[in-house]
Amino acid sequence: MNFLKYIISLIVACTGLWACYDDKGNYDYRELDEIVIDSTGGLIQADYSIARMDVLDIPLKVYYKGKLVNGSEAQYPELEFSWVVYQQGMGTPIADRDTVAEQIELKIPVELEERNWELVFTVLNKQTNTREFMKFGLKVNAALSEGWMVLYERDGKTDVGLIVDKLIAPNVTREQTWVDIYSTFNDVPLDGKPVRLLYSVSTNPQAVIAVTDKDMVGVAPSSFSKLYSFNDMFWTTPSVQAPDCYTAFYNKRELVMNDGKMHTVNFSTSGANRTNLFFGVPCTGVYGKLAKWCANMSSGYSGVVYDQENRKFMCIKSNRTEVVALPIQSAGIAFDCNDVGLELVMSDYGWSHYEYVIMKDGQEHYYLLAADFCSIMTQNMIGVGKYDMANCKGLSDGISSMTAGYKGEILYYAAGSKVYLYDYKSTNSTGDAVWEDPKGDEVTCIRLQKYYQGSMMMANTPPNACEVLYIATYNEQEGKGTVYQLRVNPSSGAVDLSTQKPFYGFGKVKDMGWKIK
Repeated sequence: MNFLKYIISLIVACTGLWACYDDKGNYDYRELDEIVIDSTGGLIQADYSIARMDVLDIPLKVYYKGKLVNGSEAQYPELEFSWVVYQQGMGTPIADRDTVAEQIELKIPVELEERNWELVFTVLNKQTNTREFMKFGLKVNAALSEGWMVLYERDGKTDVGLIVDKLIAPNVTREQTWVDIYSTFNDVPLDGKPVRLLYSVSTNPQAVIAVTDKDMVGVAPSSFSKLYSFNDMFWTTPSVQAPDCYTAFYNKRELVMNDGKMHTVNFSTSGANRTNLFFGVPCTGVYGKLAKWCANMSSGYSGVVYDQENRKFMCIKSNRTEVVALPIQSAGIAFDCNDVGLELVMSDYGWSHYEYVIMKDGQEHYYLLAADFCSIMTQNMIGVGKYDMANCKGLSDGISSMTAGYKGEILYYAAGSKVYLYDYKSTNSTGDAVWEDPKGDEVTCIRLQKYYQGSMMMANTPPNACEVLYIATYNEQEGKGTVYQLRVNPSSGAVDLSTQKPFYGFGKVKDMGWKIK
């Protein structure tokens, strides 16, 4: 009997202990001032893979003393929040630890280098000196792939934008626009006013060359981080840093005018790059003040320039360092390149790869000249066309920009707030307006969607070549620039106004061009 009572007592005691154990498991015994970082809800991942300049969004929630902190951080001055990134692995150069944000919910554009990072969120209780952490893996990928580059001035400095949509990058998964790319990845914008922006395939590695009237740099195409500076490009650094114009040719040559003097370089050697080939010494020769211009296409020469003072074209022969006269021209040509007699305004390459040059006389009378600097066997017949623009409209406002197509004999010019189509082969062409800015803003730059280096051999051709027109406008009072994209007929030049798409956020645009990849 006593034994039976003992057994019953033992069972009751064990049942009570088990009930106490279950009861303890059903309660939360956290301290009242405990910090809880909540990453539930399905919106937060353990690892992220993101492109540079895309927005990283991690909507964490923080609870403190049992209450949600988000949105009421000021009520808890004892709490401090930080997001810090650390380099993963042993890659070089070793990246510094960096605090990227000091709030709870992270939503920032990623400006980190392309590599693997560890991202750590920390909440510090300054009263108790306790911390709570949450870690994430972060892989940053190259973001700046194929697109349409925009070079513009803002507050006396120069920066770069990029437009990515289906017309320029058909395989893109997300259309977007970036602004201030150069200053974002190099901390400061470029000094000076914009001159030229060109993706150069001449060098190894390939680079985007950004030129201002005070600087010239090469940047990595995928990140726009500076690869080399002005000083890195010259065998002997010029005493004056003042680039006037720049271009690159399909035959792996580049030409730059700095402070009115020409410099050339030939990268045709296999594997040539900026570390072993540089722009040479200033070209010699007898010439007057040169126009801030060089031909886009000149296969038989290292470059073609224009003596603005003596009103004639001149050349730098292949692998030479002297500015000399072009060959004596045949009789019956449209104009003599050695005795033009006009002031050069601007130009673009177009049909038959001719250089289409707008010029004017002392009475502001405009002409369009077509010059063939590419046909090596007929260099005594350069002047292939001369067209009087007397009947063209809008010229009293002054021509601000022009662009020509190579799929048809079409040419656009901009004056004031309008863009005009000039049918130069028609004797009755009046240069009719085909587009006008709805707010009356000034048109500062127009470009057809094409590529300038490689055009002769068509080694690099963008999608929809000569079928898309970009028009950049600028509002002086607001200090804002807009780029409009429109479809055009590459043969007739007709503009489809129904396709117009605007892109915002730029400054005063000077140049635009295709970014290959």
